[in-house]
Amino acid sequence: MTDSLDLQDDTALIRFEGRVSATPLALSLAQRAKRQICIMGPNIDATLFDTPEFVECLKNLAISSSRAEIKIIVKNTKANVQQGHRVIPLAQHLTSSIHVRTPDSQHSDIQNILILIDDFAYLKCPRASYYEGSACFYDRLTVQRLQSQFDDIWAHATADMSIRRLHL
Repeated sequence: MTDSLDLQDDTALIRFEGRVSATPLALSLAQRAKRQICIMGPNIDATLFDTPEFVECLKNLAISSSRAEIKIIVKNTKANVQQGHRVIPLAQHLTSSIHVRTPDSQHSDIQNILILIDDFAYLKCPRASYYEGSACFYDRLTVQRLQSQFDDIWAHATADMSIRRLHL
């Protein structure tokens, strides 16, 4: 379990257990992003992603460059919308850089949480509700493999219509 973030060795595998460890780790990873953040899970996890600091990090990346992008694959955003998740209005406002999709039926059994940062960092929780897993601040080989899986699901996913704003 990670009690504090010792970032002297960026290539070290970090194992974490619980929300107290996972939340600052996810934020620290996101703060390193320069081009892309990819997120996948059953929903847009409130514990990890619905903090003012994390949302500010997403916003800063989204407005930093026209090439910056945030890709989110989630099974269901209905609860996120109902509970007023902070990422939803941000995605509605920054539509050119924040994209939310739902997976096709072949990939609709997503039970894990995955965060990919550019082409070098990741965090993964095999079971979303337990906040146990691993992360690394610099592991291009693992990120390449995870990014390939993410991209395959992304290619078959469709835009999440439940977060679209209707302009009347």
